[in-house]
Amino acid sequence: MNGRKIEVPDPLTRVALFGGPTGQIAYILGARSQLCAVTSTLRGSDLVNAFDPTVKDLPGPRSTSGQINIEELLMSNPQLVIAGNLDGSIVEKKTKIPVAYTESTMNHGFDLLRREIRFYASIFQKEARGERYIAYLDKNIAFLQSRTKLIPADKRKKVFNGYSTTHLVTLGGDTFMHERILTAGCLDAAAAISTSGVKEGLHSGLSEMSMEKVLGWNPNILIIDSGKPEDLYGDPRWKNINAIRNRQVFKQPVGIFIWDRPTAESAVLYPLWLAKTSYPEHFKDIDMVREVKRFYSEIMSFDLSDGQAQALLSGSFGIKFGATQGKR
Repeated sequence: MNGRKIEVPDPLTRVALFGGPTGQIAYILGARSQLCAVTSTLRGSDLVNAFDPTVKDLPGPRSTSGQINIEELLMSNPQLVIAGNLDGSIVEKKTKIPVAYTESTMNHGFDLLRREIRFYASIFQKEARGERYIAYLDKNIAFLQSRTKLIPADKRKKVFNGYSTTHLVTLGGDTFMHERILTAGCLDAAAAISTSGVKEGLHSGLSEMSMEKVLGWNPNILIIDSGKPEDLYGDPRWKNINAIRNRQVFKQPVGIFIWDRPTAESAVLYPLWLAKTSYPEHFKDIDMVREVKRFYSEIMSFDLSDGQAQALLSGSFGIKFGATQGKR
């Protein structure tokens, strides 16, 4: 995806697929059997383990971005490594394994996602599966746009994603999240803030806001990824925010990967979930348990039970990360 050309072995049966958000693409494309090594995060996904317990048998030489166990990678004997710029450059420097580069960025909108899916599909020779996912994504976006265009500008909900235990870490208007919030028919509280770039102790694309700034934004909807909404309802520091006054604090769902990363699953499901959460009166006909089950069944061949779909929507599925410093 960076303009270089490499030769892909044919048949391609042993691929090392690196990058936390991208491991799920092997399931979208039906290419799981072609993997010989993955990022350790994929092996630590509760949802993946529920439907593919053999994923734990795969080596996980890549923990987080820039952290690769080269000896373990070589022992997995890959024909090809697919990786972002940092990981790929490490592999090229220390081995002779060919590397196909993805485009690593937190400004990962729908257009780039479509190109990424087609890039992977061409490598794995799974073009039909790639187009099936893109058609599903496009249909979902078109549905949301047709439904939310009826919402008057002065009735649109302002959303703030408040991550970490402080609930002040967020994704700015220069990240993929801005497009997804708008697709849900909402306003992005952090639209004017730029958060791209690497910050010590935080993933690229995240930055911590001041309490005063969030109070000034006064969001109608607050999305958290840790703790419980009830904790904020009883916290006097938050009491003057509309989302607290109206009890509109919600836990972010977790699927194969966390939804504050630009994944293929969250591109489809996060805007739909946010629209349903923000405007229940406009989406009475949408049952999110049914929608979750349909997506994973049709796109990944994961047949979730009602309980599993509800666990996903409540953020109950776990993700086990490697080292937490730097970028994931």
